[in-house]
Amino acid sequence: MEETLIEQYIKENGEFIAIPVGTSMYPMLRNRRDSVYLVRYDGQGLEKYDLPVYKRTNGQQVMHRCLGKDENGYIMCGDNQWTLEHGIKDEQIIAVAKGFYRDEKYIPNENKWYQLYYKLWAKNLFIRKCILRVIHKINPRQKIMENYKNI
Repeated sequence: MEETLIEQYIKENGEFIAIPVGTSMYPMLRNRRDSVYLVRYDGQGLEKYDLPVYKRTNGQQVMHRCLGKDENGYIMCGDNQWTLEHGIKDEQIIAVAKGFYRDEKYIPNENKWYQLYYKLWAKNLFIRKCILRVIHKINPRQKIMENYKNI
């Protein structure tokens, strides 16, 4: 599979700032408004709650949160989703987020409020599903994305 320009840039420079497209990582990342500081994946394995950019077997690049690992690979899920994606391998991972920018304010992974958010939000998919359905009823324009989006 051919490398994308983002893959080539990260390989050469080690880092990249991306503007996510899509709503799969909402509310953390707002579509085309926030940006993410990405660094080259070192191949040492992902930790639970890491936010990698990975390439699916169809070539699509995706940014979803790592919720764990099983015998088939990593388990991923967007923050605005509840459907798990299994079987993501180390060789599919391009980069990992070290933080993000919200309205020009940088929020690193070590930020305690951000850590509280992702740990609580990732903890229980059933509660997430209920909350997202309520949000969708209140604000139909904020579509709940069950299909995956490109970054």
